[in-house]
Amino acid sequence: MRFPPVFDDAESAILLAMYEVANGTYSSYTLAWKLNPTVQVGTPPASVAFNDTRDATERLIVRGLVHGERFAGADGVYFDKLKLTRKGEQMAIQQRKTVEETEKALAAAEEQSAAFEKESDRP
Repeated sequence: MRFPPVFDDAESAILLAMYEVANGTYSSYTLAWKLNPTVQVGTPPASVAFNDTRDATERLIVRGLVHGERFAGADGVYFDKLKLTRKGEQMAIQQRKTVEETEKALAAAEEQSAAFEKESDRP
């Protein structure tokens, strides 16, 4: 039996963001700002967001799901022209379906929980 691949929140967000842009490319910076829209560029939280996004991107590169050009800059290593590989596209589609199914299951569980609480509150 094969288990489906598991992605953390950052990896999942990157896969889905990259899949949603038809034939688009991202850099480490554009991904960081897209995934963290409330962060002000140049602040300590921006540095944390950039590093977290870059680390997640590197994990996806290691898994063969993303490729791009690697550069060194003021913030250390960063990537440009990031694209999903064919395998990355397949995983993004699979991940999108997994996220949708999980959200539906959570909503159903919350409804059942609320109904149970309402039922148990009766005298």
